[in-house]
Amino acid sequence: MSTVRGEPQIAHLQPIEYLRPVALRRESPVRGRRLRLNEALLERALMSPLGYRFLLHVAPRIDKAVIPRTRGRLSSAGFDKVGLVTSTGAKSGQPRTQPLALLADSDGLLAIGSNYGRPNHPAWSANLLAHPECTVEFKGPPRRYRAELLTGDARAAAWAAAADIYAGYERYRASCAPREIRVFRLTPLGD
Repeated sequence: MSTVRGEPQIAHLQPIEYLRPVALRRESPVRGRRLRLNEALLERALMSPLGYRFLLHVAPRIDKAVIPRTRGRLSSAGFDKVGLVTSTGAKSGQPRTQPLALLADSDGLLAIGSNYGRPNHPAWSANLLAHPECTVEFKGPPRRYRAELLTGDARAAAWAAAADIYAGYERYRASCAPREIRVFRLTPLGD
């Protein structure tokens, strides 16, 4: 094996397994089917270093502009994937709006406090712990919700559903260990 500019050169390159459509299209028990090719490609793109930077720096700005104009029906991740959650700041008491990936659940919505795998919990999760009532703009006009931090079996089931929808959550969990990622259920309030 020779090197060019310090990088090893391999005489015979093997096919890259993760680029094969069969490897991309994993089974999804939550969806009840294999991922469609476009879903699999989007997931892989978002899990790349460039996709990570997009999710961290660009997508929130897009979502804060697009979601209110489309009444929560369109976001940076496509249709009905991201919502705007407005909570009360834990320290400031001021309204704080954050775009979050939300998953439909039988009792409401699930919000995953992955913070993109960074070591600290996201600020919005501390806000929801201090002030559980929030407003969510997702797939329609804003509605009021109450947040509940899930633990035990409920958390495990919600985590499995979230990791099935986006495999990147497992990567985030590994990179932020030993911190346990907070998982919230947002239940609609009957106003």
